[in-house]
Amino acid sequence: MKKRRSRYLGLGLLVAGYAFALFWVFTRSTPVVSSRPVTIRIAHWQIEKGPPDGVDAIIKRYEELNPRVKVEQVLVPGRVYNQWMRTNLVGATGADLIEYGVWLDGLTDIPARYFEPITDEMMRPNPYNKGTALEHVPWVQTFTDGLLNQRVNAPDPGQFYAVTLTEVSERLFCNQELLRTITGTNRMPATFADLRVVFEQIRAYAARTGRPIYAMAGARDNASWLMQYLLQGAMMQRSQRNDRHGNLAVYPWEELGQYLEGRWSYGSPEVRAGLTMMREVSVNMKPGFVQSLRDAATQEFLRGDAVFIFAGTWDGTSLRRLATFPIAVYRFPQPTRDDPVMGPYFYGAFADGGGGTAMEFYLNKSSAHPKEAIDFMHFMTSVEGNQLFTDHSGWLPSIREVKIPSDIEAYRTPLDCYSFGAEYMTGMGSTVAAAVMRNLYLLTETHGSVDQFVNAMEAAMPEAVRTDLRKEISNRTIIVRPQDVGIMAAAALSRRAPQNGSLPLARERLESSQTQSEGLMLQLGRQLEVAGAAK
Repeated sequence: MKKRRSRYLGLGLLVAGYAFALFWVFTRSTPVVSSRPVTIRIAHWQIEKGPPDGVDAIIKRYEELNPRVKVEQVLVPGRVYNQWMRTNLVGATGADLIEYGVWLDGLTDIPARYFEPITDEMMRPNPYNKGTALEHVPWVQTFTDGLLNQRVNAPDPGQFYAVTLTEVSERLFCNQELLRTITGTNRMPATFADLRVVFEQIRAYAARTGRPIYAMAGARDNASWLMQYLLQGAMMQRSQRNDRHGNLAVYPWEELGQYLEGRWSYGSPEVRAGLTMMREVSVNMKPGFVQSLRDAATQEFLRGDAVFIFAGTWDGTSLRRLATFPIAVYRFPQPTRDDPVMGPYFYGAFADGGGGTAMEFYLNKSSAHPKEAIDFMHFMTSVEGNQLFTDHSGWLPSIREVKIPSDIEAYRTPLDCYSFGAEYMTGMGSTVAAAVMRNLYLLTETHGSVDQFVNAMEAAMPEAVRTDLRKEISNRTIIVRPQDVGIMAAAALSRRAPQNGSLPLARERLESSQTQSEGLMLQLGRQLEVAGAAK
């Protein structure tokens, strides 16, 4: 009898649990199958505090305006992002909108193979800006930088491929309580010479108290950002001399070719000055930091084991939300004309990242819903959409007319400095980037030196540069080959519909970009021939 009752009781509990599960699934949980006919996905690696909240806010509002479209945010950790993107694009299972950066290792062929240009849309106003000051402004001109970085790095000259969500800069984040404890004041050093004094005070405090405190939180990522920042400043005059076309920027492929021409090298006196300043900073970081990624530097700073951390504003929200102490945000102290290291090459105060926009999203050629994907791109880069992103992420906007909250105003770079688009580290090409990061320890470790790093890079660069130039030629070839079909198709359609004025324009753009790409391929090939084979 007791066994029968137990059996009935167990069966009753099972039925009750099943009934409750059915109730929850159909009344409380998200439906297994979306009731919306169209689903698009947006994928990125910005899983720091802030950006996912900003994108969620955009999605929520967009779905209110577009009830037939569901948008899913796909968050992919940075450590596996390269493999995830390559695998999904090859398998035609990638998201509709995908974040991409030209510095991603081993992925330089991705834009040419898998992303669709959106140039025609860029020439027209963003429909979601109706009723704003940007209502009649072409989409490309609504971005604070006019998408300059995307123009420089476009896989096809003259074409637009990406939209951006934020403007980025680099800042020195400071634990002011710790700074006051060590130096007796929370006043920030105004120049690099002042920073040297603070470094000495922190070293003396650590030796006196036995407390393992360092001036700067260190990791390989943070070091590479700082090194690039210092090199850009040191190379300002030479960069301008190397700008033979007056673009106010030097394209990555130009820098590669100019290296082979002998117009710059890691042994150049300006580069050595920047590297020397980088070494001055790195010896004030925890030994062995080049083996760590940025999370380690963040944790070191948040534990109170470092007074400063040099990071991009992309880390600002995480730092502020996670810290148990007040964080002040400053621009990195710069050298002056009388600086013993950089003084002879100091052109003037140089920009600390501000002005360029980032977190760029590309349209997947394999998207099943390209029309809806572009429409979502329009909304997230409208005044309303970008304001939602800014307010919920704590990141700067990429769109003009968006109001900047007072607590992130310090992220903006004032127009009191020089800026020049040039990259002397990881942005020139994936092979060069790998060589830089592989040899960085020779510069930053206790027993390292500028000479060791320069010698290693000068040995690695000739073949690394040639490899990246060959990759550039290959990627351009991928784009140029099928363009004849598009040009002929546009011409044929123009004859059948002469009243459609957009078709001749589309043909003209294709012909122009094809000519530029072919000319560039010829130039790169000529540079390889003149430079000769690697010794």
